[in-house]
Amino acid sequence: MISAKNPLLILSLGTAGSSVFDFGEVVNPIGWVQRDMNLTEFAAPKYVVPFSDDAQVLEYGNRDKKYPAAICGSGDTFVRNIAADIWDCVEMEGFAIAYACRAAGVPFAAYKFISDGKSADTQDHEWTQVLDKARAALHKVYEEI
Repeated sequence: MISAKNPLLILSLGTAGSSVFDFGEVVNPIGWVQRDMNLTEFAAPKYVVPFSDDAQVLEYGNRDKKYPAAICGSGDTFVRNIAADIWDCVEMEGFAIAYACRAAGVPFAAYKFISDGKSADTQDHEWTQVLDKARAALHKVYEEI
């Protein structure tokens, strides 16, 4: 689809959990980790896509200095304990989008609303209860771009 449409920019807006950033903060991920990738039993480095020359952190994405930079751990599993590893926040789709954009040479920008953060007020809500706040904050980002 990227080659058929030839976009000038692919923009990813979404939510993420974090033990580093506060609930309600919007961050600008510029580094991506495939957190489900663990082939250490086969002597491969943790978080590295097999048969690639990539580092553990895929550094790809436009930097917007109005928002804190972040490294996002992307994966298909839900994270119950959002402890920082080599990432600042976790979500489920950013690595794949950044990887495809880099391969196609298409500019990419991402912004994540921290729906589950380090602050104490995160513990007493469900993800679906913060979607209106996330939508409003990310709409503001979209209007700024």
